Amino acid sequence: MTDDVDAITPCPVGSTTTPTDMMMPMDDLRTTRSASPSSLRSSLDISRRRASVKALEEGTDGDPERLWMRMLALQQKFGCYNSARMSAALSSGNVSILRPSKACLDLLNEHMATLPESVINWLRPN
Repeated sequence: MTDDVDAITPCPVGSTTTPTDMMMPMDDLRTTRSASPSSLRSSLDISRRRASVKALEEGTDGDPERLWMRMLALQQKFGCYNSARMSAALSSGNVSILRPSKACLDLLNEHMATLPESVINWLRPN
């Protein structure tokens, strides 16, 4: 016995409908398409993540050393990063020696978990 679940049914012979007749014009697709809940959620996540990074960088004046110290404090208190370097810096106490470049800090922050509002408030200077 054959399994017909994946069978391909051919179009009937002599069909007058062409593939181009069945396709919608691109203009119709653009006007009927709405944003999916997942795309709205991802844009919200991106804006929340940007707000998190902005709050983290406030008060550092672009100084990588100060940013690194804030990131380590954030990691120690809330565990927002997944970084072996941060874990090593915190466990060994060699925070200055293990500080990565500003580009690496930016990459770490790009992939940081979105912070809750209470954590963002904790980061902001009083």
